[in-house]
Amino acid sequence: MSEVHGARSSSGDVRVGALLLGEARRRAVTRVFGIPAADQSLLATAILGGSVAAVLRSMAPGPLPRLSGGDAMIGGSILSATLRGVIGEPSRTVPFAGGLIAVAVVSHSLRPAVARSAREVSALAHRAPAALTRMRRWYAQ
Repeated sequence: MSEVHGARSSSGDVRVGALLLGEARRRAVTRVFGIPAADQSLLATAILGGSVAAVLRSMAPGPLPRLSGGDAMIGGSILSATLRGVIGEPSRTVPFAGGLIAVAVVSHSLRPAVARSAREVSALAHRAPAALTRMRRWYAQ
């Protein structure tokens, strides 16, 4: 029964999250536009949000200018000098040292999330057969 209870708990968490998001949306619209919560609808909120986004977009600067070849070379040499300062002079002989460092930094930052997801999938795989057996017994009654 714990597997089924876990599924209900998860759907309850989603429901609570949706209710909290709805309340936050209503409060934000009331605070920003002065519309009472009773007079709000999702369509009105979407229209008001779109108008805010349009105003913010008009305030944003235009597209960035394209980099010239000289600018790209200067940026590359600055990045190379920075990496040599961090790694040391031997990095000059390692091909794609910058790419290796970037992959290492990104993989290190993603590792906790990937490990947590792998543990959850493993736990689910272990609980699934027992839950399916219970469901079959329940439907057979």
